[in-house]
Amino acid sequence: MYGYKFELKKVEKVEDISVFNGSTIFITQQDACLSADRKLSNFDLHPNIDFYINGYSQLGSILIVNGEENESYISEIQHVRRRETIAMTPANCLIALKSLIGQSSFHKKNNNVKTNKALVLGSIKDITGAATKAIVGSSGLSIQYAIMMGLIHHAQENHKGKGIKFVVPPNCYGGTNDQARRVAVCIDNVEVMDLPVDGGNDMVQSIDIILAKIASEDAVPYIIAEIPTNPRVEVPDLIKLKEALSQERKTATGEIAIEPVFILDQTFCPNVHFLGEGLPGRQGAILSTVRTISYVSGSKFPSGGQCTAGYCVGNKKAEGLMGNIEKHLILCDNEATDLQMEILAKQMPSMNQRIADAYQNTREFVNFINDTLPAAKINFVSSALAEQGFTPSVFSLDLPTKGNTDEEKEAYKRDLNHRLINLMITEIPNESKYCVSYGQLKGCYWTIPATSTQGTTKEGDKDYIARVALSANMDLELHKKVFLDFVENI
Repeated sequence: MYGYKFELKKVEKVEDISVFNGSTIFITQQDACLSADRKLSNFDLHPNIDFYINGYSQLGSILIVNGEENESYISEIQHVRRRETIAMTPANCLIALKSLIGQSSFHKKNNNVKTNKALVLGSIKDITGAATKAIVGSSGLSIQYAIMMGLIHHAQENHKGKGIKFVVPPNCYGGTNDQARRVAVCIDNVEVMDLPVDGGNDMVQSIDIILAKIASEDAVPYIIAEIPTNPRVEVPDLIKLKEALSQERKTATGEIAIEPVFILDQTFCPNVHFLGEGLPGRQGAILSTVRTISYVSGSKFPSGGQCTAGYCVGNKKAEGLMGNIEKHLILCDNEATDLQMEILAKQMPSMNQRIADAYQNTREFVNFINDTLPAAKINFVSSALAEQGFTPSVFSLDLPTKGNTDEEKEAYKRDLNHRLINLMITEIPNESKYCVSYGQLKGCYWTIPATSTQGTTKEGDKDYIARVALSANMDLELHKKVFLDFVENI
């Protein structure tokens, strides 16, 4: 799959490593318990070693790039495996930081691993309605990476020599976009194609056009899309989406084209049933008849922001794809940790109630903004969509602007975004945060997607608007008061 050529050697000590014409990677698993004099930062560098990978059973691993000649690898490693190289569960982060400065040792914690895992898998099954086994990873992007590599693996086994096309919205969450493109760069027959989905573009129409193009090339189509979209919180016509994904298409030579796989990021609304088969005599969920894999960032609603885990599940039609996805998650050692499972087991049973309560706060705040600043454009779900179960607690705000030219108007609006956010986080510091996340247990998060979640997105596809994420536990009346102060001082 990866095309690496390597020799595997076991050594008793670092001094046994000889000079090698290539890259030498030294892999070691440290004791689960480190004393203060054997802390995380103790490394004996050796000139014959290019890369050190030191594993710690409870915390993850540390990678050291040794020597100036290997410096160019650093950014590639960080970006291809973006989340895995920066994200850490907060409780583990504190342990690691203390160990790095020799303040404490860390000890293996005995969790009720089997019970926690069973609870998490049971919760996912109840929430999604999917009959297949869920896969839980160390982060949302770990899951996305495993999905991509698992599907590439499946395509290369079942559609040898054919092009593999990942269709991705150009303005979707920066990590998703960036990771998809970097995977494509690494594999010759894999290509990323743009899927315009919001801001005046219709997702269904875009999918129809692009699937026809992929069919004509007799390639393998994989579509990654968010519902609702991010950051404009739009939901496509789901009946038409199902029809577009189910339509039989022909190749240029008249043969039946390869059926697409729809990879659905439903992090905004993990409570919505897309996949379930339904009970006897009752219709299944909207995408139950389309090969669909759904994934969710567990750092949002599933854990309430307490860990970085993520999970995915397939419907019955996609069941045959899940084995390869799980294989690649295990290969990368990216399964959820024991601590992450413990956090998810505690938080997931209350998730749907937290979603419902946070939505009520969000709807009330959106209505208040509409009344006090009607010139602003708010991107949020309609009441009709909410009745169908789409109850996100995040909306985006396009503030009114002024100026004589487009440039002046854009500059004024961007400045206004910052003024609003700075006012909120200054006046309500215990609740309002400058943060890109959502689904948190308390408070209100503010961000500008163009300079946060869309950091790696092409400039023309960025959204310079304010995105707001509310929780069920916050002082909504105080937020209304501060927003009203902002409106009166524009």
